[in-house]
Amino acid sequence: MVAMLSLNDTYCHYLPCKSDSRPGWIEKELSANFARASRAGRRAARTAPRAAFAAYRSRERALRIELTNGATITLPVRLISGLKGARPKDLRAVEVLGRGGGLHWEGLDLDLSVPGLLSSLFSGPEWLAALGRMGGRSSSAAKAAAARRNGRKGGRPSTRSRKDSVES
Repeated sequence: MVAMLSLNDTYCHYLPCKSDSRPGWIEKELSANFARASRAGRRAARTAPRAAFAAYRSRERALRIELTNGATITLPVRLISGLKGARPKDLRAVEVLGRGGGLHWEGLDLDLSVPGLLSSLFSGPEWLAALGRMGGRSSSAAKAAAARRNGRKGGRPSTRSRKDSVES
């Protein structure tokens, strides 16, 4: 027989009925696993991107996702493989799942993970190259001071070619 077992009155899961015949070590293991999973869930809620709100914008043909950390991301639907050929009516029916870890479209029978969606869109070499170019253009007081020090020394140090270093 299967029944509901509540651990700490906050978690329910289908487990065999609790009985006096179950060894105490099983109860301890269940409690420890529950505590570990709860900590992992709280950590993920703080660090993983989660959706607070999602909506389809038909004029832009884009999906707007407001994250729990306050960031808002607008993604063209053409970049999301499961949504490319979908009708606007179906796209407008987006729902945020659970605590914001996923997005669901009932009419399309599609579920997308918010962290997975964001990491897949922002993980390619083009994105990383653009990010590097932006970082290289950034100026700071430390960069300016280093450039002045190098200028006083005669500019950037010259690099010797492999051929020069072999001959010497």
